[in-house]
Amino acid sequence: MKKILFAVLIISLILVQPIFAKGEEVTVLKFNSVLSSMDPNFGYWSEFCQNIEDESNGALNIDMYPSEAVGKSADMIEAITQGAPILQDCDPSHLSDYIPDFAIFMHPYLFTEPEHIEKVWKSEIGQDLCRQLEAKGLRIVTLVYFGTRNLISNKAVYTREDTKNIKIRCAPTKMWIEIAKVLGGNPTITAWTEVYTALSQGVADAAESPISLLYSARLCEPCKYISLTEHLVAPTAILMSQKVYESLSPEGQAAIDKVGSAYPPKRIELVRSQEKEFIRLMKEEGVKFNEVDKTGFMEAAKSISQSFPEWTPNLYDDIRAVIENE
Repeated sequence: MKKILFAVLIISLILVQPIFAKGEEVTVLKFNSVLSSMDPNFGYWSEFCQNIEDESNGALNIDMYPSEAVGKSADMIEAITQGAPILQDCDPSHLSDYIPDFAIFMHPYLFTEPEHIEKVWKSEIGQDLCRQLEAKGLRIVTLVYFGTRNLISNKAVYTREDTKNIKIRCAPTKMWIEIAKVLGGNPTITAWTEVYTALSQGVADAAESPISLLYSARLCEPCKYISLTEHLVAPTAILMSQKVYESLSPEGQAAIDKVGSAYPPKRIELVRSQEKEFIRLMKEEGVKFNEVDKTGFMEAAKSISQSFPEWTPNLYDDIRAVIENE
């Protein structure tokens, strides 16, 4: 029954009729965001979509939907591969279901500066991965900095020894489980919408996320300690259907390419400013921030590639070479 309902959903999403304005065809896309409409990042994506609309000279119209209102991310990504007219924000670990090497973008301590994300995306390796993804029906519109992820818990963490045996919330993917292990705790799979309750009731002792989400999800209410592990300079991607992209007018394609390619540096500035403000607000609410000795965490991260035998040989070293090649 679930497969039948999913098939009906995909068909209903694909069979969206174009609208017409002044005699010209306009393609309508749905942006299905994981973020709530109250999250500042949702507003950033709204502006991003408006920029695409403006650049397309009326060829594209993008409707925004918060909190996965169109459907769950994993389902929507699969629908996109079948030609659904959807834009979906997601972290690159979701793409590893189609091209395993994409999980490398979420490798702890691989990227140390936000600028590294764009550098790898636009490198020969990154573009080859994108071409492989396009063959699976998925196209990356843009790949940008989402924020630096840190650990929030009910006690201060100064070294990896301090996280021994604590329950660290993680998402149900292979890479997120590995990240929790790198942080030294016991991976505890919990949906993001349930993290506040999990921390409040002791189901989880800690969680990790960018500063913006720690604040907007109010996780600083059940937990008052944020330890600056900075274990992941995290990227987020915007996906669309390769089939839909190929069906667009030249104006529509050019708008998506131009705005998407130019966006990474702009997003870095927005996120950095946002993080400073949220840190200030949380300190006013009694949240304590502390520096961390990252040595133990970084050492644990070195063995992650062993957990991904499906990766292209030497993938980690090749990505590091791209980053270090100035």
